[in-house]
Amino acid sequence: MIEESSFHFPESHLNILHLISAIAWADGDLSQEETDVLMELFKADLPIDPQPITYIDENMALYDSMSANSVIYEQVQERIQAELAFKNILDSYKNNPSTLEDLLIPIESLEDRSLAVKLAYMVIKASPDKNGNLICPQEKAIYRKLIQLLNIDGNLVQKIEWEADRELEKFQHPFKAFMENVKNILFKKIEI
Repeated sequence: MIEESSFHFPESHLNILHLISAIAWADGDLSQEETDVLMELFKADLPIDPQPITYIDENMALYDSMSANSVIYEQVQERIQAELAFKNILDSYKNNPSTLEDLLIPIESLEDRSLAVKLAYMVIKASPDKNGNLICPQEKAIYRKLIQLLNIDGNLVQKIEWEADRELEKFQHPFKAFMENVKNILFKKIEI
């Protein structure tokens, strides 16, 4: 049984995460790709990830949670608790939506506002919608509203988006997409 997490995000990061959750949920769905991007970007806030025994697939690692090594056992438990807390934060917006204006109030510094723009941009580009659009129209609209409310210079926004695109490349690498397609073909259920 997993105990209540003692893990907490820094307040400034928590405020940004709440804002980004609102943008990710704009289309009524929080995709696995959006969650993966956010988990990767906030990993510095999570406890260290102990070395897994093996990787079951790219999203699931097998740990020795019954390890005789108490340090590894504690690291595994801390990481599991932190990831659950992180996902609960992302999911909490769906049940307690707030306006973009309210979510922006505690995000005051230019550094935090720039980070919010970068993460919002990365989230809206993380996964196409069900119609194949690279950016979901609802998420694009709320992103535009975010830019307008933040009143950040257009040149700075372009620079932030360019940097975000560079970071997104590691999530959307062609080889990764190719391997995902191979995995889907090889493990496709055969119906007779």
